[in-house]
Amino acid sequence: MSWIAVFGMGLVLGMLGGGGGILTVPILVGLFGFTATAASGASLLVVGCASAVGATQGILAKQVQVTKGLMVAIPSMLGAVAARAWLVPSLPANILGVTKDEALLLAFASLMVYIGTRFLRQKKEESNKNLPAWATPVLGFGIGLVSGLLGAGGGFLILPLLTLVLGLEMEVAIPTSLFVISIQSLGGFLPELAKPVRWSILLPIIGISLLGMLIGTLVRKRIPKRNLQLGFAFLVLTVAAWLIFRVAMNHF
Repeated sequence: MSWIAVFGMGLVLGMLGGGGGILTVPILVGLFGFTATAASGASLLVVGCASAVGATQGILAKQVQVTKGLMVAIPSMLGAVAARAWLVPSLPANILGVTKDEALLLAFASLMVYIGTRFLRQKKEESNKNLPAWATPVLGFGIGLVSGLLGAGGGFLILPLLTLVLGLEMEVAIPTSLFVISIQSLGGFLPELAKPVRWSILLPIIGISLLGMLIGTLVRKRIPKRNLQLGFAFLVLTVAAWLIFRVAMNHF
């Protein structure tokens, strides 16, 4: 069951250009016994490696907007590094009556509900091109902070940024999102190398997720883009509900 879930995570990431982290963190916590704090760091490595494979395929197919991707990826990577190196270690053990791990999971779920709802309401890929040029790297840095803090938020925040703000079509936005996620996640994982890393578990997870990613990129070409958006939204909302239920069960 655990390895099927890992394969499914890679499949979703390949099909949707996001959603890998929001599945990887629950998989690592619920099926492999990681704490939320450790899972949020390990998730960056797993998702980063899988995304790098998908991004390479996109680059070879000339579907990646490299310039726009780097405008998001570099500040996003810096934000993720800052979060893992300084923000996460500085969080108190208890936050508003819940543990640090539970607070991270609830923050994670709340963000997912917002993004999922936004995608459900989106009739078409409407972009906001009136934002100043500096807004894109600033938003990228903010996404990196969220991704580093929660171990996710890369894809399901980067994809809306690429479509709603930069105006990319889904066919281009998905491989470009994978390009950004790979840079952000692998860079954000670097501070984790100073801590114990469970390589014996993570390396097989990476291998199976890569297989899912390769199949997901092939399946993506056969699915209408609106269906991809709806699938992305329902995935996000389902996992958010599961995380909230998990935290609630610990208290009631």
